[in-house]
Amino acid sequence: MSAATQRGLTVGLACLLAVLLVPPLPAQNAQKVAVLWVDPLLSLQEIGTRSGIVNILTRAKSAGIGAIALGVKTNIGATLYRSNLAPTLQEWEGKRVRFDIDPIEVFLEEGKKRQIQIYAVFPLFSEGHLVERLGPVFENRQNWQTEVYAVNNERPEIVPISEWAQGSYAFVNPLLPEVQQYELALVKEFLARYSVDGLIFDKVQFAGIEADFSERSRALFAAFLGDRNQIQWWPKDIFEWRLVDEEWEPVPGPLFREWIQFRAQGMRDFLQRLVNEVNQLDPTLPVGLYVGAWYPTYYEYGLNWASEDNIVEEEWTPRQYYETAVAEMLNYLVVGCYFPRITTEESESVGAEWWMSVEGSALIAMEVVDQACPVYGSILVPLFGDDRERFKQALQTALAQTNGLYLYDLSAIMRYNYWDEIAGVLRGSPRRRTISDR
Repeated sequence: MSAATQRGLTVGLACLLAVLLVPPLPAQNAQKVAVLWVDPLLSLQEIGTRSGIVNILTRAKSAGIGAIALGVKTNIGATLYRSNLAPTLQEWEGKRVRFDIDPIEVFLEEGKKRQIQIYAVFPLFSEGHLVERLGPVFENRQNWQTEVYAVNNERPEIVPISEWAQGSYAFVNPLLPEVQQYELALVKEFLARYSVDGLIFDKVQFAGIEADFSERSRALFAAFLGDRNQIQWWPKDIFEWRLVDEEWEPVPGPLFREWIQFRAQGMRDFLQRLVNEVNQLDPTLPVGLYVGAWYPTYYEYGLNWASEDNIVEEEWTPRQYYETAVAEMLNYLVVGCYFPRITTEESESVGAEWWMSVEGSALIAMEVVDQACPVYGSILVPLFGDDRERFKQALQTALAQTNGLYLYDLSAIMRYNYWDEIAGVLRGSPRRRTISDR
């Protein structure tokens, strides 16, 4: 392997690397990237045989898709391959999981034959499933789980996430050094075994505004402040849950802005370390990140995925928040434009914020990243059911407003047999709007 290289690439070079990830699509959209996301937990039967994988790749190629984003680690912490560090996926939804093949190796072999690139997806800080009660959080990593300050049974309290009745995934505390070291080691182990065409990191975040309120996070926050005595009331110095018009709302405390800065800085520092580690193994391997496209509220998850040039001026914003931005260190950013409404006008017509739409969230993403790296809009296929026209409109919008298209997920595309619609959209030539067009 070559020696480590610094991440100080120019923006132009970073963008060029990402655009060159996949072979050209049909001529009208030759500059666009189209990627099919394969979540292993949703497609276990399809990815369990060589013929199933060949069928996926054949259909994808015919539709004009140039790459597969394959989950090699699952959201429950188990891997598709035999890891010496993480549990191998053996059970899901009460059924045993057995593969007669190595799905990753077959995707790489068959993808190469068809000139389809394979990106490895790692959801990092999700290590269990709250409903199925599976994963390291429920097995041998209970002390890693995040502690949430939340309303539980109509009472605000701090509880381990495994005792919280919200959401699906059991997050670990991303601030713990042992957690970070584990995730880094897992990525390095994978890269020592497989030669993929790119990496996409997911779940590089906290579980939500509720996390993490453990005593260890409190100590780290005190060190960040430089004075433990600044924290007088925990967790009310950060925020307090109050009933407002019969709804529980977080009311910021005197250290709320410092807390937002602390968490976002922690995620930035970890991601920088992760990128550096990958570069040490292979400085040519593109590194991307998946995030939700709802940037106006994404501070709740502790990740500032914008450009360093993006200055946020909101009530919650710390003065130095721009220093926590991560876009410049990435080769590409995948943003989940996961809204059932397509246009900004459609959102406003139902009383929602204009950005709570495929178009609006894509517009905001392009605005806050501001060419620091390519931005690819991802569509959540099940949101459109079998409404083929709205599905096509969603694809056209994401493709027009961003640098390319991700489709989540294979299982929904197969369920609704959307291959022809995808092919038709990828042969078109959509026009991009800007915020000033509104």
